[in-house]
Amino acid sequence: MEIAVAASTIGKRRFFIDITHWDSVDRFHKPFLVNPGHPAGLSVAVFDLSRYINEVAQIYKEASEALASARREFVKSASRAWPLRFLLPARIEPPALGPEWEIKTHVENVIGKKFGGWGEVLVGRVAVEVRDRAVYIGGVPSIGHTYLRMLGALSI
Repeated sequence: MEIAVAASTIGKRRFFIDITHWDSVDRFHKPFLVNPGHPAGLSVAVFDLSRYINEVAQIYKEASEALASARREFVKSASRAWPLRFLLPARIEPPALGPEWEIKTHVENVIGKKFGGWGEVLVGRVAVEVRDRAVYIGGVPSIGHTYLRMLGALSI
């Protein structure tokens, strides 16, 4: 199986975007189609990455805001319950924000916190293979594709 890929750099971070599956996955799964490295077999071409980078930036912003809001609410609820900790034993749980945390962490590891000023764009079609339950895109291991495959959001 082959997919269309666009690759570039932001600062010193090299990344590639799976263009083939971009419109077929859920909105909050799209950041996982952006992965570190450059697959083999790409060539320089004129291609506009702004649509993809802007969408990832918007999803990252929403996830970061949700995490910050949850953190503030947890601190507020814990500070209210603190004086009564011996009188009314209660358990204060932070909200379950696993998906938001995964999105934020993945985007920061792959692209960083700055989404502008990418370098030259490389485009091409590369092979996709699954070895030992891990997905390789053009010979480069893709943690995002592996994660989506494990979730069942991407069939490869």
